Amino acid sequence: MLNLKIVFTFLAFCFISCKEKKVKQKANSIAINLNNSSMELVKYISNIDSSQKAIRLLDSATNFDKNYYMGYFNKLMFLNRLKQYDKAIVATGNLIRLKPNAHDLYIINGVFYEKINDTVSSNDFFQKSLKICNQILDTMSSNKNNYEMIVMNKAVNLIMLNKNNESNDLLKKLMEIQTNPEMKKIAASMIGINKGQLIELYYSDKRKD
Repeated sequence: MLNLKIVFTFLAFCFISCKEKKVKQKANSIAINLNNSSMELVKYISNIDSSQKAIRLLDSATNFDKNYYMGYFNKLMFLNRLKQYDKAIVATGNLIRLKPNAHDLYIINGVFYEKINDTVSSNDFFQKSLKICNQILDTMSSNKNNYEMIVMNKAVNLIMLNKNNESNDLLKKLMEIQTNPEMKKIAASMIGINKGQLIELYYSDKRKD
């Protein structure tokens, strides 16, 4: 189960990678201050009132600056915690508006649609993410730093689209060329996992406080 949590860090889904998301922009100073205040509440994310307060701060931040990427991105972790998936879909939609070629964002939105049982919309987002991953991998060398991440995200899309045989083959090939033992463990943990298991294992583990 721990390995499956690691998998979702590649999707930015456990939101650890929010600090690594770099978007060149001159954000509104008021929006930045509001975002910084919301980040002080991350340590209290298990408290409903604290999460709601953080969301209000981030709502204000994105109202001041409609293009403030980090405001929308950080909002996701609190909305996810409160299971407000419909609002999370709106926030992710704004992220996609700002970064339309970010394949991981389409996966995130697809999972949120899965959580509200809209599989038609979720499949559409997984298909879009898969298309972007394929376009990148078609011109990418396997020695590039983020090659494994994109292959893993492609595998996740295949799992979410119930193309498990294709996903398993892809993960086995990744294991053959992978020299990092931890990456091999992650790939191995995904082989044979179906869509429901991938989502449920993440959420059941994430909800334990």
